[in-house]
Amino acid sequence: MLIIRDLTHPYIAMTQNRSLSLDISAGTCCWIKGNNGAGKSTLLKLIAGILPVEHGQLSVSVPLSYLGAELGLKTHATLKEYQRFTAALGMKFESSLPKNRELKDFSSGQKLMIRLQATLRPDRPLWLLDEPTRFLDATHEALLWGKIKSHCADGCAVIVASHSPLTPWIPNYQTLELN
Repeated sequence: MLIIRDLTHPYIAMTQNRSLSLDISAGTCCWIKGNNGAGKSTLLKLIAGILPVEHGQLSVSVPLSYLGAELGLKTHATLKEYQRFTAALGMKFESSLPKNRELKDFSSGQKLMIRLQATLRPDRPLWLLDEPTRFLDATHEALLWGKIKSHCADGCAVIVASHSPLTPWIPNYQTLELN
């Protein structure tokens, strides 16, 4: 699904004394861990194709979904308008939240759930998630980890950049540590 060989990037090079290599195959859940500013978000943006690869090899062989650290919601749109917009992009989802409420009026956790519902697409074998639990309550965090675990069990893969370990939610995962 994903092969990274000898990858370097100017931002990551400021914090790493090495190039990065990583193999992600079907059924893999990977935790990218590191301190603030270590390059976790930059690495996800490189994998997603948002930033250009300058040195090394990066090959993604399957469609992916990306949830960045920024929520990226047009705050004056209503949930109904956002659902129409995402449906036009092939990201249809349902929500029990009020459809006519402007996105700016939802809590940070609700906004994150809206973005996660549009991002966690079963037709995308590879999910890239940057700090996906940062605003979630315990109930929604457990639901998210259940979806991640299920996606990997279905032969797909998930890469999570987070300060928090994936255990106890995901028993077996691969770790890439950025210092």
